[in-house]
Amino acid sequence: MKKIIALVLTLTFTLLSLASCKRDDTKINIGVMSGPTGMGMAKLMNDEGAESEKYEFEIYSDPTNGTTDLMSKKLDMLCLPTNAAANLFTKQKNISVIAINCLGSLYLLANNETEINSIKDLEGKTIYSSVATSTTKPIIDFILKENGVNATVEIEKDHDTLVAKLASKEVNIAVLPEPKVTAALIANKDYSVKLNLSEEWSKVSDTPLTMGCIVVRNDFLEEHKSVVDSFLKDYKASIDFINDKNNNANAAEMIVSAGVLPKLPVAKGALNNLYGSIVYIEGDEMKNALKAFYTAIGLAQPDEAFYYEK
Repeated sequence: MKKIIALVLTLTFTLLSLASCKRDDTKINIGVMSGPTGMGMAKLMNDEGAESEKYEFEIYSDPTNGTTDLMSKKLDMLCLPTNAAANLFTKQKNISVIAINCLGSLYLLANNETEINSIKDLEGKTIYSSVATSTTKPIIDFILKENGVNATVEIEKDHDTLVAKLASKEVNIAVLPEPKVTAALIANKDYSVKLNLSEEWSKVSDTPLTMGCIVVRNDFLEEHKSVVDSFLKDYKASIDFINDKNNNANAAEMIVSAGVLPKLPVAKGALNNLYGSIVYIEGDEMKNALKAFYTAIGLAQPDEAFYYEK
């Protein structure tokens, strides 16, 4: 009898062990923003074979549409501006930030005839920005405030509208992220970059300019943690490849092939300006950087549940 019980127990433990080791092959539906927050995903989006079966990608030009799909469970993960991610957590709670994917990528452009050599030269002027849900306006506001500059910031509905207005010379001074900067300068040679706002930010803050991140739905994370952790390894490898200058030509082609950017000259120009800005930061380093950034721009701090740790 004892032998039978021992045999039954052995078989039970064996079956439980096999069950626990069973691979989770759940496919992840990932929302990717066109622009810097999506560029690091390009290699992963171009991978073929077994890796390509693990992920499904959808590209968005507006964070609002992506957020709607995330909350409706059409998406499991979504690239977002860091302030939009924090605001979404405050409203919904059902997300965690899993990595920072983009640091500073903002530039101030103006007509060549307009002399702007420093932030102080913006006193009394009107600056056009875009996308109310992006990090752009809070960053501009912070830099202006810290420099004691009184300027007006007007918001256009999206980046492409602002690029079009620059092309038609409807606005004089604008702030845009790469790759829209490159697109705007290709469209109109009468404009040029006057200020790198990442540099201006670093003059008034010790906080990293954390502009982009990727979040996951908590219900998906709880059911498929191993899949999420596996994705993070693949994602880091993709970002490392895209951010390596030796891969410039291939990376630009991948970015266009993935649909993250529309044209090769824009992708190449953006990559040249964004080396060091397309990043992979996770864990405590991510949490500390985001907390400091949210404090700097005056955003309400999400609680500890917002930050994912493996």
